[in-house]
Amino acid sequence: MASKKASVVMLSLAMALIASACSGGKTTSSEPNSGNASDKPVDTSKTLEISWVGQGARGKIEDNNKVQQMIEKKFNVKLKNRKIDVNNKEQRNLMVASDELPDIAFMDAPDKLYADAVTRSIPKDMIVKNAPNYAKMLSEQPTGWQVNQAKEGEYYALTGFKQEWDNMIWGQAYRLDWLEKLGIKPKGELIPVGTSGGAERVFFTKQAFTLEEEQKIFDAFVNQDPDGNGKKDTYGLLLNNSDAPWALNTEAGAFGVGWTYNLEEDGKVTDYAISKNYKEFLKHMASQYKNGLIDPEFTTLNRAKSWEKFAAGKYGAAQVQVQAAGMVPFTFNRPPANLVLKDSNAKILFTPPPIGFQGQQGSAAYTPVDGFGYAMVVKKDVSDEKLARILQIFDYINLDKDGLMFTQFGEEGKDFSWEGEAYKSAVLPKQAAEADREKDGINYYNLPIQQGNVTAYYTNASVLKLTDLFFGTDKGREMAYRPFKWDYFNQTKYNELNTKYGAKLKTITDEFLFKSITGEINVDSAWDAYVKDWRNSGGDELLAELEKAPKVADLRSSK
Repeated sequence: MASKKASVVMLSLAMALIASACSGGKTTSSEPNSGNASDKPVDTSKTLEISWVGQGARGKIEDNNKVQQMIEKKFNVKLKNRKIDVNNKEQRNLMVASDELPDIAFMDAPDKLYADAVTRSIPKDMIVKNAPNYAKMLSEQPTGWQVNQAKEGEYYALTGFKQEWDNMIWGQAYRLDWLEKLGIKPKGELIPVGTSGGAERVFFTKQAFTLEEEQKIFDAFVNQDPDGNGKKDTYGLLLNNSDAPWALNTEAGAFGVGWTYNLEEDGKVTDYAISKNYKEFLKHMASQYKNGLIDPEFTTLNRAKSWEKFAAGKYGAAQVQVQAAGMVPFTFNRPPANLVLKDSNAKILFTPPPIGFQGQQGSAAYTPVDGFGYAMVVKKDVSDEKLARILQIFDYINLDKDGLMFTQFGEEGKDFSWEGEAYKSAVLPKQAAEADREKDGINYYNLPIQQGNVTAYYTNASVLKLTDLFFGTDKGREMAYRPFKWDYFNQTKYNELNTKYGAKLKTITDEFLFKSITGEINVDSAWDAYVKDWRNSGGDELLAELEKAPKVADLRSSK
């Protein structure tokens, strides 16, 4: 079963995702800590070599960069960087398969890595002693010390946290300039999300299109030459072959499906991929493909390549996060910014998710229960001595005020400026490209941890406007689809069985998805055999364990 991991890469994971001031996470900490929260001195007398890959790794890191030099000097270590793109699933898998996992690395599926004996556990007492600020953050959250717990007092990963993850959903972006050219009028009042930097050409409306209206729009995008080049080479919705959650969340949401999540059906828990609603979604997507509304090359495009085609003006729509619609600098490599900044005539309409034929609307919540997500794991052969130093560095670069600012943003004036008042507004990087920042080590080593006033660093005025207008309101937050049940604290054998069966089930699900969309199989005639195969390949065992897990509604009510 494809369980929802917050690091479904994701992504474009990029600099850390944005946090919203209107999110629902609870915290008593208002800003990063200044200095070590522990009174006990830490021993750094021995020089240690540590290999490190953080969330911002995109394959462009340069050795002996300024962030590296700072960390090495402060903690008496020698860092070994890896030129890997953590958004590239193949690169991550190869790194693990070849036994080249760094001492500490940003990875998805941390439970599987631990179960496969690729990584080691992290004792709670070592966290408290060597990463006191991180320990304090965990203590301030009701579920903090229960997430990623391997056994009593041991953890298989260090956990990221962002308040806004608790309620984040996707919206839908359309080429407004194409709509205007084709005489298609948007619904509702159009509000520019910003006043400059391209954001003045992104407009938001609270009124979403229905799927029926959307199909007519996509048909016009394909058949009425919206770019005026005299060729039939434009399509409707952006798709890719590797990260369906980054392309189909909003469309599936119109059928009541939270992508990769389980749901309640006929009084029992079932997986999204064998649900009745998912079957109807597949038939809808197959119809789009048959009618020529979907790019036939999508099966050859990974997420990055599909973004490039959007920037080249080949797609008229894409699902988009609020941060990207708000034109936050780290999203400049993805829709809609990668087009808006390239084409001065491009205009974007940003709406809530489309409305389905039965009135359903929404998208999968970014995380299943609360604001915890993403993970960094420690390789199995790392000694306690080295782990202690890793935790000290981790604590400083992610939760200390000075450490966070320098490692995530660089030097004020040279690498970034403030949108408004320092430490109370958004950070504006001087270099828009992630690769340029990464070369200097900026954000390469970090894990997203944003709480309290830190959220302001990542939230520009445009994102705040979108949050206030819709996405932070009760109506917007209620559109987040969550799992029906979730074994958040490893109380059942679900994760153990998912390690055993998950890869095969994902292969079965993915193959059926692509064959259904492209018309290689007929969804109705092939459905029963597909469901039987899924259930007999370990799916039923997983569902039986999920029946023992708590309801997400109950987990959230205890927050």
